[in-house]
Amino acid sequence: MAELRYSITLTLLCFALLLASWLVGLPHDAQAQSGDHRIVRVVNDQPISTYDVDARLRFVAVSGRSAVTGEALNRLRTQVIENLIDEQLQMQEAKRLDLTVSDEEIQAAVSRIENQNKMQAGQLIALLTSRNVDANTLVSQIRSTLAWRKVVSQRLRNNIHVRDEDVDAYLDGLQQKGGTEYLLGEILISVKNPGDSERALGTASQLLSQMRNGTPFTQIARQFSQAPTAGTGGDAGWVRLNQLEPAVADAVELLQAGQISPPINSSEGYYLVAVRQTRKFGAEGQQETLYDLRRLFLSFDPKASNQRKRAVFARATQARQQFRTCEAVEKFATAAGDPKNGTLGEVRLGDMPPGLQPVVKDLKVGVPSQVIGLGDGALVLMLCGKRQRALGLPERDAVRENLMQREASIAARRYLQELRQNAIIQTVQERS
Repeated sequence: MAELRYSITLTLLCFALLLASWLVGLPHDAQAQSGDHRIVRVVNDQPISTYDVDARLRFVAVSGRSAVTGEALNRLRTQVIENLIDEQLQMQEAKRLDLTVSDEEIQAAVSRIENQNKMQAGQLIALLTSRNVDANTLVSQIRSTLAWRKVVSQRLRNNIHVRDEDVDAYLDGLQQKGGTEYLLGEILISVKNPGDSERALGTASQLLSQMRNGTPFTQIARQFSQAPTAGTGGDAGWVRLNQLEPAVADAVELLQAGQISPPINSSEGYYLVAVRQTRKFGAEGQQETLYDLRRLFLSFDPKASNQRKRAVFARATQARQQFRTCEAVEKFATAAGDPKNGTLGEVRLGDMPPGLQPVVKDLKVGVPSQVIGLGDGALVLMLCGKRQRALGLPERDAVRENLMQREASIAARRYLQELRQNAIIQTVQERS
């Protein structure tokens, strides 16, 4: 559960950091359509309008580096509609079961994002509004995610049981036979009939292109994935290859930590899989590296003027030139008001934000990093040492929870498929 909690936190962090770099709207043709509120689908008599689709697209269709237009935008629009259909079905099922999500639960989710990013209460919604993004889009997505989680918990979790023998077999496989666990992220673009295959492949390829252009995997997963893990940014937890479909396992085995697979054709559709971390056990070794880090972090208000930001970066650059020892970093950071007094202590590489992992990995002992620009300040890191630590086997409770999550994920996917099969889903042309 600790790894899952970290993944959820990281998802929220990546989401809020991304807000600062998104452009404020879609290409002109998409913006023009958003005002007419035409109905594009009806799901059991509940409408989905062009406004709903364009508001969702506004999150991800244009990133800070490249705009999505033409056929690529049409693919993403189609996928957004599919996801909105799923969310409608999830909310309808929650209503049928008399399960609700309170405003307090919504606010708690928003507050978690704000707290992780040192925002004041209400600042996230204000930021969305200032960037011409309808905050109700975020609220409705959070609501459907929490509602579906309650549905799955009530209907499925009590029927899923992991035996002690299953836990024993998993741990034995790690200890005696040796093996590797992979901490995975997943995005599924489902194929509901053979005619959808080409479209799904095109969508998956376009999403991969977006990620290569800088959009975080977790954000793409949250907005477009049709796997049950979408709500947590695609977090699939720690798995072994024999738990995966063969085509997915073959692709994962070729990836290094930090890499994303090309689209993988599976029985359910096309997967994009990210390997976040790996760890080896048994005959292959049980070691992990701990990095002893010091830092200088000089903050500024994200809304500060460019002149103020340049002044902070200049100060960090000047300080960096004086750093010869870890003690010097601590002394300067403490005097500068760094809340951690310059000390991060020993951390695992995988516990660092993804954007900082390559920086930390390449650091040499006693040599400060270049000044790293963040959304709310300037950061300098220094490696004071690193050591290998024996990597113990996962705790039994963690293994049990992981196995239960995988079984629940499979069951939830089937559950949603059944809701789709029993639903009346109409396009506007079918609507008389």
